[in-house]
Amino acid sequence: MNSSSWLDYYESNRLNRAEPEWNAPIQLTEDLRRELSISLSHFQLGETGGGTFLLREASKEADVDDLAALRLFVLEEKEHARLLACLVQRLGGKLVQRHWTHRLFKLVRRAGGFRFEIQMLLTAEIVGTAYYELVNAGVTDPALNAALGLMLHDEASHVAFHLDRLRLRWRTYLPLERALWSLQFQMLVLMALRVAWLDHGPCLRALGFSWENFAERARQVAIQFLDGLEVQPHTCRTCPMAKPLGATLAA
Repeated sequence: MNSSSWLDYYESNRLNRAEPEWNAPIQLTEDLRRELSISLSHFQLGETGGGTFLLREASKEADVDDLAALRLFVLEEKEHARLLACLVQRLGGKLVQRHWTHRLFKLVRRAGGFRFEIQMLLTAEIVGTAYYELVNAGVTDPALNAALGLMLHDEASHVAFHLDRLRLRWRTYLPLERALWSLQFQMLVLMALRVAWLDHGPCLRALGFSWENFAERARQVAIQFLDGLEVQPHTCRTCPMAKPLGATLAA
């Protein structure tokens, strides 16, 4: 893993990010605004973590550049929280301070230590990618599309970043260990998908998407990640690994 390259990437990605036009007219029905604001507020809560535990544990084993890159990764997640908060407020919704999905995710991810927390964050990135792509494809709104476009670009890089980090350990695993890790990871993704659908299914259904649409897209991103463990790493400049939804639908 080239930690310095990832550090350069994150530092560069902070620059020249166009701010969405928050004051642009909203051409959405009241019912759709309500569904979107509720759903997005729950995702916003999930992005508000401070990263204290993650960075403290990472400092015990990460090199200087890797730790700095992780700090910038955390800052990028906080930027997503800001964008989502602006979207919720623009749609006339309210930000939430507590939700059962957030409590469950926080409880589970801390249970297995630092490496398991990274794995849970990766699972959230995969589910989030599927969700954001469907919402972005189902809604025509300048500010929402611009904000989701920024986040989708970041999420693809986040998945690739975690892939690059995991490859360091993957090379030391025996075939049986690789199979066991892959199995438990797939179980985590499938469970996270079901929980996310319970929470965000009403919003996605209102946009015309089904459980099958949501699950298929998330499975594709997860498969791309698992396949990527077996290939040589690319530079992070080519890191976005999740195909755009439009390309997927056209295939």
